[in-house]
Amino acid sequence: MIPANTTGADGTTVYYGDPDAPHVLQVFLELRDRASGRMAESLLATLRQGADDGAFVLRFHFAATLDDTVGGSGSRQALSALGAASDAGQRQFLDYLGVLFEAQPFPPGEDRFADTSVLLSLAGRVDGLRSADFDRKVADGAYLTWAGETAGNFGSFGVVGTPVVWYDDTVVPVVKADGGPTLTPQEFLAQLPK
Repeated sequence: MIPANTTGADGTTVYYGDPDAPHVLQVFLELRDRASGRMAESLLATLRQGADDGAFVLRFHFAATLDDTVGGSGSRQALSALGAASDAGQRQFLDYLGVLFEAQPFPPGEDRFADTSVLLSLAGRVDGLRSADFDRKVADGAYLTWAGETAGNFGSFGVVGTPVVWYDDTVVPVVKADGGPTLTPQEFLAQLPK
């Protein structure tokens, strides 16, 4: 099974916006990764606005490295739930992505995302997401195989660590060079090629 609003080999890339937009903004994230969470908190609304305005389409790639290094299955379980959200619509997917990052377990070893009841409860914060179909897909792990393939495909991009953003083929930094805080929306937008 492959979720709606996906592209690439085996549908392992989730997109938001018009696939025919003039530019592509590729976003590499991990749902249990604190740096990814900080980037989402700072920049997700800005990325959404750019896609809504038709400046670019967002393509999301997800890692599950923490499942392997810290233990647990939360990155893959949450990604599976995101696949079900993508079936409900692009808006629901992006809203749910934001909610998951807001509720991100900390420390990462606290693997609350492995609990489907937690994922369903968080989905209740997204207008129009909870339905019998969505709930069944999350509870049954309908997209767990897809989530594993998506995480497995992450390494094919040569990206080490998250978060990373590419504008077309250009890497756009999202954290300060010294490893400091995430860039502000203004700092991020100033880097995009004109």
